Amino acid sequence: MTAQRGLVALAVAAGLVAGIFYWAGAQRVSIVVAAVDLATARAIGGSDVEIRSLPPDALPAGAIQQLDAVVGRFPKGPIWKGQLLVADAIADSAAAFDGGVALPTGYHAIAIPVNAGQALGGAVVPGARVDVIAIPMQGKAPPGRPTEMVAAAALVIDVRGEQGGPFERHPASRQPATAARDRLGSVVIAIGPTIELRIADRIATSTFVIALAAERP
Repeated sequence: MTAQRGLVALAVAAGLVAGIFYWAGAQRVSIVVAAVDLATARAIGGSDVEIRSLPPDALPAGAIQQLDAVVGRFPKGPIWKGQLLVADAIADSAAAFDGGVALPTGYHAIAIPVNAGQALGGAVVPGARVDVIAIPMQGKAPPGRPTEMVAAAALVIDVRGEQGGPFERHPASRQPATAARDRLGSVVIAIGPTIELRIADRIATSTFVIALAAERP
């Protein structure tokens, strides 16, 4: 009889443990998710986001769980449909640049005109460090001016399309069938104030090439 009671107690305990694990696994918490692609220049509207339920251990740090915490605020960078929203990705005001990279204190922003073939095949992205090489244009640059590096390891702030708007890299599945794909038009970099006049002069007399800078030690 004692042995039977022990087995019953063990079975009950095992059932309780299994129940606890099942209960824990079945728990869900709310998380705010982008219902559409969100751009940095427009405040988030109520129809732009939605609530979904996920297991607690699937939530990233800083996950936003209330719609009121995002409606009327701005993404710091592009957020795609279905992406979870976290506190570090949302700001109270619109970002100065669509890439979401802030201009460092004391630096100025300048757009370097390039096409995809001159800028890593169009693969340059905000946050990258690049070298900018100026190649003199025959008939426009002063005679004897050499090819030169005008900015080294410059921080890329944004990438713009040929029409002046954000350069979209979305896969074809994100684009309407009738949409015309924009082409790369310029790369916005952060520069020190001491070289901005030199670069401005080269813009009128040079062709530029963007090279990915080596990582800093």
